[in-house]
Amino acid sequence: MTALANNTEMHRWYALGILGFVLVLIYFIFFQGFVAEHGLLNEEIDSLEQDRQEYTQLVKIIPELQNRINTVKANVGDNTSFLLADSYNLGTAELTRILKSIVSENTTSSSECQTVSNTPYKDKNPDQFEKIVLKVRMRCQYDKMLNVLLAFQEHIPYLFVDNLNLEQRLIRTRRNQKPTHPKLEVRFDLIAYLNKPVKVKKKNVKK
Repeated sequence: MTALANNTEMHRWYALGILGFVLVLIYFIFFQGFVAEHGLLNEEIDSLEQDRQEYTQLVKIIPELQNRINTVKANVGDNTSFLLADSYNLGTAELTRILKSIVSENTTSSSECQTVSNTPYKDKNPDQFEKIVLKVRMRCQYDKMLNVLLAFQEHIPYLFVDNLNLEQRLIRTRRNQKPTHPKLEVRFDLIAYLNKPVKVKKKNVKK
């Protein structure tokens, strides 16, 4: 009887050991990945919460920074509105490069929009800041010219178009062939400014 009892007790411990092993095996097979993924998600949540708090702090100081920017602009002006050059000759060269760049970006070939000439012009009636003027003559397809004018309007530093004159021109592709490619003959003044205030001489007024 004693031997039988001992065998029964041993079988019970074996059974418990096997059950424990099976439970551990089931845990690693079915639950370990879930627990690990859950831990990673908790870490990600903590990281996102920290980022949210930092972002909230940044958002709070944005109005103060914007007020400072507005104050500086009010006092010294917005330098992005002006050409980078600091002299008339450099300003003329910079404005010429801008003109060529805008035309190139809005066309696929020179035949669509051609700059016939761009002549610097010294303005005799200066504004508050020194002005750079190019007298431009172009020959462009209508839609390409429209894109160029819109690009002028959206450009930084600011560009201004004055004395715009448009004439339709019919281009013959071959000799003795009817003109089939209408283009615009365009003339205008392209204007930009240097960040150099101009002192205007006061005219003597006779009393």
